[in-house]
Amino acid sequence: MTQRTVINSLSGATLSISASIPATYDAAGYGATAMVYTDVGEIESFGNYGVTAAVTEFTPVDTAVVAKVKGSKNYGTMSLMLGHVPVNAGQVIVKAASESTAAYSVKIAYPDTSVHYLDVLVAKYEYQDGSVNDVLKIAVEFALRRAPVIVAQV
Repeated sequence: MTQRTVINSLSGATLSISASIPATYDAAGYGATAMVYTDVGEIESFGNYGVTAAVTEFTPVDTAVVAKVKGSKNYGTMSLMLGHVPVNAGQVIVKAASESTAAYSVKIAYPDTSVHYLDVLVAKYEYQDGSVNDVLKIAVEFALRRAPVIVAQV
């Protein structure tokens, strides 16, 4: 599949969630017809996600040079900000997932037709009040359980 060669706007990207997990954690599993995704509405901002490795250090006395080795991997926590719409079906699923210990599947569809699939726990669902001219918002965090599956544009 072709990779994009220029920068792209996030405008038009969508995020949807499924209470199902795929049979296999690859493009075929996440894209299977048995997977039903529900759009999460009114997303103001998508957060960051990706791998961060722990680095373990050791300093031998004879050389006094710090040796470093990669340790465990953490695929991060994606923070989202939503405009609160209690009847939005996707937001209803996210809220229920925040009270659950179950894993959920997330699909992010970008304007260039590429798709990212995530295996997540919904770790946060927090009301964000503000001042007189603010919109009631919901802060959400998706804790990634494994590497994102990226399907390049078609």
